Amino acid sequence: MSNINKPYLGWVITIALLLGSGIAIFANRTLFLNSSNQELTAARKKWEAQSINHYQVTLNYPNHNCQQEVEIKDNTVIAVKKNTCQTIPLKTITHLFTEIESAVNAEKCGPNGCACDGPVGIDANYDHKYGYPIKFEFKLKPEQRWQYFDYWKNQLSGGYCTLVGFVGHKVEVSSLTTIR
Repeated sequence: MSNINKPYLGWVITIALLLGSGIAIFANRTLFLNSSNQELTAARKKWEAQSINHYQVTLNYPNHNCQQEVEIKDNTVIAVKKNTCQTIPLKTITHLFTEIESAVNAEKCGPNGCACDGPVGIDANYDHKYGYPIKFEFKLKPEQRWQYFDYWKNQLSGGYCTLVGFVGHKVEVSSLTTIR
């Protein structure tokens, strides 16, 4: 035991811990992304299997305190029954799936960067019978900041974060009615 170079052993342990942490971070991110992707894929397949080409949907945007009620046929808005959301474009169920997919697949950070805010994530729930999204919300995931090198750099150097605000985006499908 006396022949072991103690400074060398310290470096070996440090490198092993860093390598192990990197593998754990990668595995954690991969499992989370795969789970979200699997839920999205299963829901989209269920929706597409229904072959619903003509429907009326009511979308609520709680952050904007507004609502849209539209009729959709062949993935095109053909009638607007109600629209109190002046700045939000009208959407089909396919558009909602596309929004969710872009959030699941893209690595976007909050306005202050991933080291300060963490990534922007999405929580989505899908209708059990038809598969369409019934509720989804974009929000910051500050609990995931530790996965970014700059977070640790700020922690060790006494760096600080700017305080640019983030307004989440939430969409709720309050009703969907098929039209024959």
